[in-house]
Amino acid sequence: MNDTPDPALSLARRPTYIRHLVLAALCVITTINYMQRNSLAAVQTRVSVDLQVSDIDIGDAKGVFFFAYALCQIPSGWLAQRWGGRRALALFAAGWSIVMGLTAIAPNLAVLLGARGAMGALQAGIFPCCTMILAVWYPTARRGFASAVLNSFMLIGGAVASVLTGLLIGVLSWRGLFAVYALPGLLWALCFALWFRNDPRNHASVNAEELSIIGASRSTTSAKSPAHSSIPWLKIMGSSALWLICLQQFCRSGALRFFDQSLPTYLQRARGQDIQDANLWTSLPMWAGVIGGMFGGTLSDFILTRTGSRRAARQGVAIGSLLLCLLCYTAAYQFAEVRWAMLMAGLGICVMTFSSPCAYALTMDMGGRNLAVIFATMNMAGNLGSAAFTTFIPRIAKWGGWDTALLVFAGMHVVALLCWLPLNPNGVIGEPAHETPDSKE
Repeated sequence: MNDTPDPALSLARRPTYIRHLVLAALCVITTINYMQRNSLAAVQTRVSVDLQVSDIDIGDAKGVFFFAYALCQIPSGWLAQRWGGRRALALFAAGWSIVMGLTAIAPNLAVLLGARGAMGALQAGIFPCCTMILAVWYPTARRGFASAVLNSFMLIGGAVASVLTGLLIGVLSWRGLFAVYALPGLLWALCFALWFRNDPRNHASVNAEELSIIGASRSTTSAKSPAHSSIPWLKIMGSSALWLICLQQFCRSGALRFFDQSLPTYLQRARGQDIQDANLWTSLPMWAGVIGGMFGGTLSDFILTRTGSRRAARQGVAIGSLLLCLLCYTAAYQFAEVRWAMLMAGLGICVMTFSSPCAYALTMDMGGRNLAVIFATMNMAGNLGSAAFTTFIPRIAKWGGWDTALLVFAGMHVVALLCWLPLNPNGVIGEPAHETPDSKE
C-alpha cells in the first residue's frame, strides 16, 4: 500500500486566501474614498482664490460633507443590511465618484456646498458595508488586524492625496485634479460588483479549508440580514456602552480632522509654508498613522489571543495610546522648526491610531446581528465630530488664533480618553446580557 500523500489532494486541502483579497479590495476603495474626500483640503487656498471665498466658507463646505456623512450613517447601515455589502458598496462607490467628477465643474460656493453634501451622503455607506463584510469574512481573533489594515488605508488615502496634490498642482488645476480623482472609484465599483460575494460559501474560489477558518465569525453576524428581521432600536440606543463608544469616536475622529483637513492651511497660514511643501509635510503624519494603526490592531489581537480579555485587548490598548499621543502632541507644540514639529506630530498620530482598530474591532465584537446599524451609529457620531471640527476650527483660528485651535484639538483627545476608562467592552449591544466574563467572543 502506498502511503505517500497525493500532492493534488494536499494542495486542495490548503486554505485559499480569498478573505485577504476581500480585505485588499476594501483597502483599495478606502484609499480612493479618502483621496476624494480630502481633495478639497489639499487645494483649499487655490479654491478660495478661484471661487473668491474665505477659509471659513471652505470650512463650511468641508463641514457639510461630514454633516451629510453623519446623518446618512444609520440609513446607509440599514440599506447595507437589506441589500448586502456587494450591491450596496458598489452602488455607493459609483455614486460618490460621479459626484466627485461633478465637483470639478463647480462654478461657485453654493454648487460646491451641494456637491460636497451629496458626496458625504453617498460615502456614508462605505464603513457600515466594510465592517459588515469583514465580520463575515474574518474570524473574531483576526478582526483587530483586519480593522487595523482598513484604518491604515484611510490614512494612506489622505497621504496619497497630499503627495499627489503637491506633485500635480503645478501641472493640473484643482478642477483637473478633482476629475482625475473621480475615475478610480467608478472602475473599482464595476470590478467589485462582478467579483465579490456576500457569503464566502457562494464564492467559487473559496475552498472548505478557508471556510473552516472564517466560519467561526458566522455565528453572530451575517453579510446580509433578512429583510424581515427587526432591529431593537430602544435596546441599542439605551446601551451605555454604545454611548461611550460614540462619544469617544466623536472626539477622536473630530480631532483627527486637524491632520487631513486643517494641517495644510495651518502650515501655510501659521508656519509660512507654500502649498506644495504644506501638502508634502501633511502627508508625513498620515504615513505615521498607517504604521500605528497596523501595529495597534496587531497588538490588540495578540493581547486578545493571549489573555481572552476584551478589556485588555481593546480598552487597555486604546487608553494607553491616547495617553501617549497627548504627550507627543505637547512636545510637538514646543518646536518652532516645521521639520521637528511634524516629526513629533507624526509620532503622536502613530501612537494615537493604536486606538482606531480597537474601536472598530469592538463594534464587531459587540455588534451581533445588528452590526451594520451599530457601527453606523458609532460612525455617525465620529463624523458629527468631524463636521463640528472642520466647521468651527476656522472660526476658532480667526477668533483666538491657531494656538487656541490646537488647545481644542488636545482637549478632544482628553475627552476620548475619559470615555474609554469606564467602558465595559463585554456583551452584545442590543441583546440580552448573559453571564460571559471576558471572552474572545
